[in-house]
Amino acid sequence: MDSLKFRLLFSTLMALLMAFLMSAVLTAINTGLDGGFVARWLHAFLVAWPIAIVAAFFCAPIARRWTMRLMGLPTPGTRVG
Repeated sequence: MDSLKFRLLFSTLMALLMAFLMSAVLTAINTGLDGGFVARWLHAFLVAWPIAIVAAFFCAPIARRWTMRLMGLPTPGTRVG
């Protein structure tokens, strides 16, 4: 099991990358690339990032278990045999 410190750092970094890219793409699609794009993108990112941190923290363990099941790998706490 991952330590709490690891999970917090991992969630923060994963959320940073995802929120940065997703907010850029969605801001560009919804409002276009003009002179105000960077300001709108920054605002969208600053709103999305804290939400993404919480989502990543709680959803990463679930996604890991689902991935392990789909790949036929033993999940932590499962007895083999």
